[in-house]
Amino acid sequence: MNKSHAAASALTLAVTAALTLTACGGGSDDSGSDRITDGTVSPSARATTTPSATGPAASSAPTASPVDFHLPSDIKVLIDADTTGDATKDAVLRAKADTLTARQKLYVDLDPGSAVLKAYFSGQARAFYAEQIATRKKEGHTVTGTYRYYDRKVTAVTSDTAVVSYCEDQSKAYSKDVKTGTVLRTTPSPDDYRLYTATLLKNAGGIWQLDSFQGKADAPACQ
Repeated sequence: MNKSHAAASALTLAVTAALTLTACGGGSDDSGSDRITDGTVSPSARATTTPSATGPAASSAPTASPVDFHLPSDIKVLIDADTTGDATKDAVLRAKADTLTARQKLYVDLDPGSAVLKAYFSGQARAFYAEQIATRKKEGHTVTGTYRYYDRKVTAVTSDTAVVSYCEDQSKAYSKDVKTGTVLRTTPSPDDYRLYTATLLKNAGGIWQLDSFQGKADAPACQ
C-alpha cells in the first residue's frame, strides 16, 4: 500500500450532489494540445496508449485512454475501460479516468500551484489534494509502483452532476523518498483493496471535475 494515500482511507469527503448513491455490487484519477506544457494541461484531450491488465482481479483488459500526464516510468496507472455503450456515462468514465491519473501527477510534482489540480479537481477534492501535496512535500515523499482501477460504474448522472463507484488495488503501490529514491515497501494486505464513491461536477467550460469522494479500505467488493 502507498502510505501517501493512507489518510484517504480514513478521511471521508461528503458527496455534495443531491443524488441517490448506489454501492459497487456484483461481488465486487500527442498532439500539442494533449501534452502538459509548463504545467498547462487540456482536460478534454485523450492519449492513444492503452495499458495492459495485471493481477487476478482484472475484469477486462484496461482500454481507458487517460490524458498523457507524462508520469515517470516507475509509475503505472491501469484503468479498466468498463464502457457501457451510453455516450453520457462513457464520457463520465473517461473523465474519471483522467482524474485517477491526475492524482498520481499531483504526487509526482508536489506543486501547490499545480495546473493539474485546478483543471481536474474542484470543491472538497481540490482542497483535500492541496493539503496532501503540502504534507507529502514536507515529508519528502512521492509515489511509485502500480495503481489499478476496476469495476467502475456510473451510478447516477444528470446534465452537470455524476456519481461513480470504483475499486482500487494499491497492493503494488508504494511511497518513495524524493531525495534518495528509496522505495518504502509495505506488505500487501486487504487494506490495499479500496472501494470509492466519487462525485463529479461539470464546470462552466463543460469539463467534468472531481468534486468530492469517499473511500473504504479492505473492501470485500474489490477483492
